Amino acid sequence: MSHSQNLDDDDFANAWLFSQSDSIQSVEKKPNIVQQNIEAIRAYAYEAFDKLDTNGNGFIETSELYAALDDSGTSMKEKSYIMFLLTHQEEISDCEDEGVAEMVNGISRLDIDMYFRLILNRF
Repeated sequence: MSHSQNLDDDDFANAWLFSQSDSIQSVEKKPNIVQQNIEAIRAYAYEAFDKLDTNGNGFIETSELYAALDDSGTSMKEKSYIMFLLTHQEEISDCEDEGVAEMVNGISRLDIDMYFRLILNRF
């Protein structure tokens, strides 16, 4: 992962590929850089939410993620983030119970916020 403060597209895409143990080792060496990278990803997650929530119901659903992934206009940066969401969808959606039964694996803004808070608290 790049040691610059901001992630470029390649570094952003590769950031999702690191395992949690890789991140922990990086934290021990340079915690500020890892936290900055997580904050950059978190900011991107907030920006991408409305674009991914195409039906506007307040949740990013699996079908919306696959549709964005299949869209030829989706950048590699976006596809990397979408793959991260698909891989961790259940873990992220379980962060907060919004009380909407039909959105069991739907990801809300609150889920994203709580997920990144949990990750940052680990550091």
